Amino acid sequence: MELVFVHSHIFKYDKNKRVYTDGKLTYQMWENRYLKHFDKLKVAARGVEYEGDNLNISSGSRVKHYILPTLSNVARRNKNLRILKEDLEKIIENADAVVARVPSGHAYHAIKIAKKLKKPYVIEVVGDVFPALWNHGKILGKIIAPIYYYKYRNIIKHSSYNIYVTEEYLQKKYPYNHSAKIINASNVEISLVPKEILEEKLRKIKLMHINQEYNIGLIGSYSSKQKGIDTAIKAIKNLSKQGIDCNLHILGDGDKSWLIELVKELNIEDKIHFSGSLPGGEKVFNWLDSMDIYIQPSLTEGLPRALIEAMSRGLPCVGSSVGGIPELIDKRFIHEPKSSKQLSDKIRNLLRNNQSLEEQSINNYNNAKQYTSEVLNTRRDEFWKSFINTELKKHTFTDGDLV
Repeated sequence: MELVFVHSHIFKYDKNKRVYTDGKLTYQMWENRYLKHFDKLKVAARGVEYEGDNLNISSGSRVKHYILPTLSNVARRNKNLRILKEDLEKIIENADAVVARVPSGHAYHAIKIAKKLKKPYVIEVVGDVFPALWNHGKILGKIIAPIYYYKYRNIIKHSSYNIYVTEEYLQKKYPYNHSAKIINASNVEISLVPKEILEEKLRKIKLMHINQEYNIGLIGSYSSKQKGIDTAIKAIKNLSKQGIDCNLHILGDGDKSWLIELVKELNIEDKIHFSGSLPGGEKVFNWLDSMDIYIQPSLTEGLPRALIEAMSRGLPCVGSSVGGIPELIDKRFIHEPKSSKQLSDKIRNLLRNNQSLEEQSINNYNNAKQYTSEVLNTRRDEFWKSFINTELKKHTFTDGDLV
């Protein structure tokens, strides 16, 4: 059996046609999530050329990547959309099923084509399109945000199989048909973290004092304004004015020129550190372990992987009120998006109270256990077995050559 996965993720590929990802859509993930149920996987998404060795491999046995045209170029959008539909139809026509991860323009059209070709499909709902477009920074985003919101609501409502990454938030924003088979399962797949990690974090917290230098972590693409990095930078300036010495370490990649300009404007170049990108796994965990607290000041989210990983390391956390973030951390440490004042206040209140730091460290570590691979994979496996038994068991399959 052959499955097609479609999303707007930007993969990186080298001259040898090896394909890489920034830690989200790895070959290990394909194996654990889809290849245990399907013989072959086609991955259709965007892609750019890449030279380097600091990302995770996405290509491998039984996986074939297809590079789709971008839809973000307004001048070429109509032409690219025509090419996209043609490409997707060719990719999907000989497959047995489709999994479409939304919000994503590429996935949206893949669903339309799957319905046209009478192919069974699963929708993975991983984010909220409305705030993503509304906060994009351009007037066009605000115009099309409600249009796309209702488009996605409609297509999700009429799907027979949905996987949501949140427990409640996305289900309320994008309700499902009550006859549909649904589960909630975060995209995060973490192993159970040894208790020694928590114990070491608690030991460090006991040694913390208000006059020390604090390290605050944040993970997000530098070029994305949706991650609230500018809000975090302004919050560091606020804390500096209050005499609280904090360094902000930002792990990510992309164009950071706009952020560097802001840092210079605020005259806090010595407080903001762009750490670059790291392959997911141990190196990211080691980086997180060097932080005192973690922040997630996003303008839009589904259920943020980075926040759950930080929680699993026993890090006290502060986050915005968007998406599934309030499902994860203590409501006392939730701030309004874009409010650097609220963010700095929450950070200050946390840092000034070692008891709160210890409580949040323990609570976050324990809450993250809900998102271990063992728990989530069991839930997903049952879902996919049900999908295959219901939708595919009556079909006769022949394996074509992997192209």
